[in-house]
Amino acid sequence: MAPMEPLAKKLSPSGEKREPFIPRYQPLVLVLAAAAAGIVLDSYWPLPIWLWATSAVTALIVWGAATRAGGRHESSPTHQAKDNSPSAAAPPIKDGWFEWLTLVGSFAVLVAVASTGGAWHHCRWSLFAANDLGRYALQKAQPVCIEAVAVGSPRRLAAKTFDPMQGMPLGEEASRMMVDIAALRNGATWQPASGRAMLLIVGERPAIHAGDRLRCFVQLAAPRRPMNPGGFDDAARQRGEGVLSRLAAENPACVSVIARGNWLSLTRLLDEVRGRSDRLLEKYLDPQCAEMAEAVLLGQREQLEQGRIEDFMATGVIHLLVIAGLHVGILAGAFYWLLRRTPLPRGWTAMLIAAATIFYMLLVDAGPPVVRASVLVLLVCAATSLGRRSLSFNSLAAAALVVLVINPNHLFHAGAQLSFLSVAGLMWFAPRWMAHADDPLARLIERNSTWPERWSWAFRRSMRHMLLVSLTIWLLTMPLVMARFHLCTPVAIVLNTVVWLPMAAGLVGGAVLLVVGGMAPPLAHLCGGFCNVVFTLLESCVRFAERSSLGHLWLPGPPDWWLWCFYGGMGLVMAFPRFRSRRCWWLGPLAVWLLVWAAAAAWPPERGRLDCTFLSVKHGCAVLVELPSGKTLLYDAGQLGAPTASSRAISEYLWWRGLRRIDAIVLSHPDLDHFNAVPTLLERFSVGAIYVSPAMFAKRNQAVAALRAAIEQWGVPIREVGAGDRLDLGEECRLDVLHPRRRRSQWDERAPENANSLVLAIECFGRRILLPGDLESPGLDELLAEKPLACDVLLAPHHGSRKSNSPELARWCHPRWVVFSGDGRWNLPEIEAAYRAVGSNVLQTCDAGAIRVEIDAARIEVQPFLPRDEIGSASGRSGRP
Repeated sequence: MAPMEPLAKKLSPSGEKREPFIPRYQPLVLVLAAAAAGIVLDSYWPLPIWLWATSAVTALIVWGAATRAGGRHESSPTHQAKDNSPSAAAPPIKDGWFEWLTLVGSFAVLVAVASTGGAWHHCRWSLFAANDLGRYALQKAQPVCIEAVAVGSPRRLAAKTFDPMQGMPLGEEASRMMVDIAALRNGATWQPASGRAMLLIVGERPAIHAGDRLRCFVQLAAPRRPMNPGGFDDAARQRGEGVLSRLAAENPACVSVIARGNWLSLTRLLDEVRGRSDRLLEKYLDPQCAEMAEAVLLGQREQLEQGRIEDFMATGVIHLLVIAGLHVGILAGAFYWLLRRTPLPRGWTAMLIAAATIFYMLLVDAGPPVVRASVLVLLVCAATSLGRRSLSFNSLAAAALVVLVINPNHLFHAGAQLSFLSVAGLMWFAPRWMAHADDPLARLIERNSTWPERWSWAFRRSMRHMLLVSLTIWLLTMPLVMARFHLCTPVAIVLNTVVWLPMAAGLVGGAVLLVVGGMAPPLAHLCGGFCNVVFTLLESCVRFAERSSLGHLWLPGPPDWWLWCFYGGMGLVMAFPRFRSRRCWWLGPLAVWLLVWAAAAAWPPERGRLDCTFLSVKHGCAVLVELPSGKTLLYDAGQLGAPTASSRAISEYLWWRGLRRIDAIVLSHPDLDHFNAVPTLLERFSVGAIYVSPAMFAKRNQAVAALRAAIEQWGVPIREVGAGDRLDLGEECRLDVLHPRRRRSQWDERAPENANSLVLAIECFGRRILLPGDLESPGLDELLAEKPLACDVLLAPHHGSRKSNSPELARWCHPRWVVFSGDGRWNLPEIEAAYRAVGSNVLQTCDAGAIRVEIDAARIEVQPFLPRDEIGSASGRSGRP
């Protein structure tokens, strides 16, 4: 055995050295696992706070009793006689009773920790003040007058750029800020109120600072809940941060300062430093680079355009825009390098680095990745001062416990999970891989080489190590990234290696600018020019990688049960050395588990029924039809407003269903709220064909031209259909086009675009679904002149408009269910009454969320996404999914 090998190693009966079947002593890892278990338990099966407290106290009593009994056992005459025996030179052998007491005491401590974690999560998730403003918030906005205290200064939002798919005016400048509620006006009196809310201010950014007391005339609403399966639950995320309401001021005059805050408070000091930093970056950097610098240095990416953020997301380097361990490590390392050039002793150096790290953590709002990195830096500083080992899994567990103490809901945030997973993987795998790459003979040759050769060797070794680090993180995080963001980014392996150097240079240059900007303007100009170069180079690399054909893929991610088994198995391999003794013991199961995922994703679904889902896209339309043959059809895909919202809602639902291909897209007519999501869907999914009416591309405008260009770019065939045509998507169902006429000479080009909407009738298992788009007169009159066509489900034409929904239409098709796809502003009571007069049930996507219709040979079932007790109330707040 080598002199430096652990003494715990021993010989197996065959003479081979092996590690014992025990994990390394990392007590905080067990404490973290217990706390996380309690948080997860309370998240999915909430328990009352008194039960958590009783469990914790009982566990501590058991621990105290076991510890006291163990102490009496150690001081017993029998135990002392063993110590005084001639064989006492060797470590005493503990009997079974003492080991049992130790085990009971340790288990009791873990139960107490788990109970404390569950109780803390219950307090942060379920317990809010009786006068919390969020208790009055509904999904529909309502006017209120409040007084609040500003948590920080307003942050300017990104200016909207022209997009032909927008369909609405760009809007005014806007900013947002977090406020703590102080009072709510009830008539002529003020009553105390509490809670935290995000305030959106439309117009020029007002001069407000942290601590200022404000009087606000605003619109109050609850955080947005997901309206479609697979959608992001913003309400749950905000609730985890203690935010139960959102506020909107129509102009800056609605928000006034009635009292200035304390200039000596820490929050005011940090706010002033942020404001000064913003002004310095805007003064010395180009506008585009200043926005990038504010994101990577101060964590303020509100001013970045959505397109720029999506480029970083699609290339797998979105972590560059989130203050995390990379940023803290680079800045701390640069500060350490500078201090080592001074005569300061090591202890003072460590103290200064620790103080600077704490200040920077508070300056950038102390998100989970920043807290994790800051705790690790503090532990390294403490270990350096004390001459102890700096980093271990114990240190990482301590950082995780600090994050959970700040907010236990961060356990469920993808950002925190990816941050800790990346660091844990590097701490485990990187030293082993780099040890194999470290060749003593190569080092000897390098020492006897010329300096250019040594520099070349060092550069190649650094690039190899960075590539291994990038590959390690990518392999570890890929399943989680695919599950949460539906992205696979192979280009990130190389891109992270390439952008590391300009990122580090930009961070250091920006930090120097912020420090000396007010004292040495010439040096600030020099740093500003340097940052312009490196940030421009950084974004150029990202844009080039984003345009790569195989740089990223949009795919459905693995289910949660697969992730639990995958990362749980990796944790067992890392914790228990015996699983690592033979690679086949863990590489084999890993390969099998990856094949299970691939087989589950590639296996075609056996439906045996027709599923039709009316997605909730506000004022828009998107209907997904899944045929019994396994093929899919999407009828319209758009929403009034930004195309990102509709494309996100449709994509998330398709991924939730495990779909990667859309066999047919049917576009009813050339209105933006029916097709502006198509270009993004073409990028993310394989599309078989696009069916349109002859009137679709008859009238040219920027939006229609952009749509056609996107279709031609992706090589998707366009097929014109008209009345009497049938779509061929399987023999089980009939998909008939009822309107408009196919030949151009048979339809009126002067008629409104809505009048030429493509009407589709889907018949399967003796049931019928009618999709009329935005059909209105004279096209509606032509349809009603045909033979009546009874249907089971009708999509209310034109989002429920009075011009398209008449008693004649209700009597003509006599639907059992009518679905209104819109935001509810056009749904007049008399329109719903006309449908109910013929026995129809009315559902609205703005209230019920996505509406799913299941049809098989035996039944038809209509299921709204939101619980039935929440439909129409507009007051329910969703919990964690």
